[in-house]
Amino acid sequence: MRKLFNVQVIMMLLLVQGTVVTASAKGNKKDESSNYHAKQILIVGLHDNVKSNYFYNGMIAEETGMQADRIDREYNSIIAENIAAAVKEGGCKFIPATDNLVDGQVLNEIKVNGESEDSYSDLSAVPTEELQKVLNKAGADYLLVLNQHYLKWQEQPLRTLFHIVSYSLYDKDKKEIYRGNNYFTCMNLENPDKVRKISRKSSSKIASSIIKTLED
Repeated sequence: MRKLFNVQVIMMLLLVQGTVVTASAKGNKKDESSNYHAKQILIVGLHDNVKSNYFYNGMIAEETGMQADRIDREYNSIIAENIAAAVKEGGCKFIPATDNLVDGQVLNEIKVNGESEDSYSDLSAVPTEELQKVLNKAGADYLLVLNQHYLKWQEQPLRTLFHIVSYSLYDKDKKEIYRGNNYFTCMNLENPDKVRKISRKSSSKIASSIIKTLED
């Protein structure tokens, strides 16, 4: 009888200990969650970064309804907002830049090298401390540059317009972490609402590439 009682006591102690360990583990997970910081990526589109092998600004404006002097802003805004909207939750958050977040000393010093759809940005002329000020102001850890939006017209085998978006990702020290491009197609130049709709899948792929790079 005494032996049975001792066994019961030991089992109760083990049960209590297991409950405490489980509660402690849950508490630790909760603490880790509260200290978790999602990676913040500021998206900037460069000035005059819409190029084409066929279309000039006047033609683009006429066909799309955009203002000729705001074509770059329109396309950059569409792609940046679609990238941000593609990520609902997880370890990364994309922040489309506004005029009050990025000053000319940073934006105007970013150079673009390469030709046609093969283009990439160069931050060598950007003062590191100025870039860090911009990122800190936005609460961001990285800078995603929309280098170029290239409108490539193809006559054969089918009349197709390729929208090729090239981009580069940098850290706070101007180190390039990743570069790439993605594209979407249409038959003609489309108005901004239509472009926003048909570019969602392509923009989502850009977001996925950035997230995968930062997770590796």
